[in-house]
Amino acid sequence: MKRNYAYRDFEVAVELEAIRETSHNVTLLLPRGFIAVVHIRRVGTSQPMVAPLRLLAANQQPFATEVDALMAGFSAGQRAIDDALAP
Repeated sequence: MKRNYAYRDFEVAVELEAIRETSHNVTLLLPRGFIAVVHIRRVGTSQPMVAPLRLLAANQQPFATEVDALMAGFSAGQRAIDDALAP
């Protein structure tokens, strides 16, 4: 899943990577969590401003739900923009 968010003059793209249990060739298992991958670029450009950020939840565990991972990714993108990228 991927979501794009506008924030100031930037675009924050959050992609989710599903973490699945490894089980003898069974690929239909539900994911046990998600990692958020955050990409930040200026609106209208394709060049990223920083290297992608990979986020986990507390205690280095995957996020339990897609919504939690998406919101954490967007919040991290906002903080990175406010702290380092925005004039």
